[in-house]
This record gives sequence, C-alpha cells and structure tokens, in this order.
Amino acid sequence: MKCYFCSVFMGAVSFLTVAAAAEGDGFVTDLSRGWRFSAGPQFNFGAKGRLGVKSGSVSVPPPVHSGNRAAAQAAGDAISIGSGRPDFPNGAHIDSNDAAGIAGETWNWRVPSGQVNDGVMSFQHAYSEQTTTYDVLRGGTDTDDAWSAGANFGLDRAVWKWGDFGIDVGFNFSFFIKDKWFKGVSGGYTRTDTYTAGTYDTDVDLGNAGIFGDPWSRNPDGSFGAGSFDGPGPVLDLDDISVSHGWGAERTSSSRISHGPFSIRGDLQVYEFQLALKPYYELTDWFMVRGTLGVGLDHRRLDVRVSGQGGDSERDWDCYVITGLGGMFRWNDVCLGADFLRKVFDDGMDVDTHYVHGSVDNAKWVLRVYVGYEF
Repeated sequence: MKCYFCSVFMGAVSFLTVAAAAEGDGFVTDLSRGWRFSAGPQFNFGAKGRLGVKSGSVSVPPPVHSGNRAAAQAAGDAISIGSGRPDFPNGAHIDSNDAAGIAGETWNWRVPSGQVNDGVMSFQHAYSEQTTTYDVLRGGTDTDDAWSAGANFGLDRAVWKWGDFGIDVGFNFSFFIKDKWFKGVSGGYTRTDTYTAGTYDTDVDLGNAGIFGDPWSRNPDGSFGAGSFDGPGPVLDLDDISVSHGWGAERTSSSRISHGPFSIRGDLQVYEFQLALKPYYELTDWFMVRGTLGVGLDHRRLDVRVSGQGGDSERDWDCYVITGLGGMFRWNDVCLGADFLRKVFDDGMDVDTHYVHGSVDNAKWVLRVYVGYEF
C-alpha cells in the first residue's frame, strides 16, 4: 500500500514539474522565480521506545568459592601416633622413649585433666565455607517516549497559481540527534551466598581405658601419666593406640540479594527526506494557509548501552506518508511559517542487538517552524 502510494505520488509530482515548465493556463513557467528556501527548528512528538535487556547477553561475575575445609582436614590428619614424641593440640603428649627402654610401651606420656573420656581423646577442627553464585533475572521491557528537537531545511517551487489558490512542490531535509533519548531499566541479577559450617573430627584411642579408672594413675592436678623420661608411672601399650578421622555434621544456610536492574540508555538519530505537494490559499497578501501531502523516507539509528555491560546499535530505513496543515506570513521576500504534520503508514524499528531487544515507534506528530526567503 505504501509503495503504491509513493509511486503514484512521485508520478504526480513529476507531471506537475514538467507541466510547470510548459506553457499553460495557471502553471508557473518562469523558472527564474517562484522559489523559496527555508530553514528552522523542528520538533517530533510521539516516538516511543520499548527496550529490554537480553538475559543471555549479560555478563555476571563467575561463581566464587572460599573456605578452610581443606585446612581443617589437614590439621586433623596431622594428628598421628608414630616414633618419637607426638604433641597433641590439647596439651597431651606420648613419648615412646623412657628409662625402662621396653619396646612397644612407655610411661613417658601425659594427658591434661578433662582431655580424655573412656580412654579416648577427641579433637574437632572447625571449618566454614562460602559459595557465591549469580543468576540473571528477566526484567521485561521498559518504555520511554521523550520528544526530540532538530533542524529542518526546505526548498519549495511554485508550480501552479490560480487567483488566491496555488500549489507548491517542496523538498525538505531534517535531522534529529538526541543523546539519552531513551532512559529505562530492565533485568538484573541475584547473588546467592551459601554458607556451610562443620568440623573434621579426630579420635585418639589410648587403648587401655582401665588406666584412667585407676585412682593411682591420676595426678594431684587431675592429669594422667608420669609425663617424664624417668617415670615411673602408668604404662601405655603403644601398639594398642589407634587414630581415626571423620567429618562431623554440617550446617548449611543461604541468603539471596537482588542487584539491578540494569539501566538502558539509547541515543537516537533520525534523518528525514520528504517530497510533498503543498496547496495553499492566500487569505490576504501577507498570510496564507497551506496544506501538505507527500511521502517521506527516514533513516533511523539507535545507539544503546547497558550499564556495566556494553553497547551496540540498530538502524533501518522507513517510507511513509506525510500530511499536515500550516500557515505562513509573508513580508516582501521574507516569510515566517509553521506546519503541523502527521506521519501515517509508517513502521516502527525492530531492535535486536547483542544486548537489547524491543522496538522504536516513529514520532507521529511534527511541528515545523521556519523562516524563508523567496526569490
């Protein structure tokens, strides 16, 4: 429909242009007059952006894991019974060397008070770990419909005149460059912290629980064993001592914190090319009412940036029909006018970049103000 209308309209403009160069009643045939150059500001209203962040394009921090579980296990595994003198974290020690010199047994040992239960010393090495993960949230789309201002330049040619009525053919070029035309938010991510705490347990079974039930083996301070090379004291059988390790019960908790959403910023550039018939009626010799009916071609570019991520751009072309009504004041060769225009049969721009998806609708309404010179 749009293409058919554009073809018909271009044919009509070509016919009038050729007819204007030929002799005929009402047509302006003198190419040395009937021209008008104009320039001025232009304001676009009704453009709307609907943009959202693509969740698959968002970069979030990688998972982070920290903790001392391995250190707790290493500390527990370091508790062992062997040759020489192992010293334990609770202050106990077992030395295989004593004055008796009998292999496989010793009285050179000591366990502090309260550090043994039924012949077993228990040790716990606590640990804690934290795992942090990030999940992208789908935040939908946001909208913005900021107006934009630009500049317009026009060149009109009178092609037909009959009394107070007439028709001009005009070409207009305009552009709009607006930083941060779109401002919105979308998406985000959640941070999940998982906490795990527990113990690595080590039991040292001294093998002869009966010793610890004998009052003779208990020292006045509540400890057990002679604790010296010379002794004498209760004897431990070194071959009966065993060490075992294992993980205790774990406690897990988690917390979630939402971050975002991400902010979206869009810079819009629009370049317009319009060709139109402009019929008019002169109410007085210094003021006329003018209409506009024509076709337009827009080149649009949207540069988008997502906070903390990156940016890219989308661009396309669009053909449409332009209609409108306005008025113009004239004084000698100078004119001052304004047109209120409406774009119809135009298509929005689909946005599908690496970071952002959505659409941008064209401005539907246009206010054009200009100052011109006729020659």
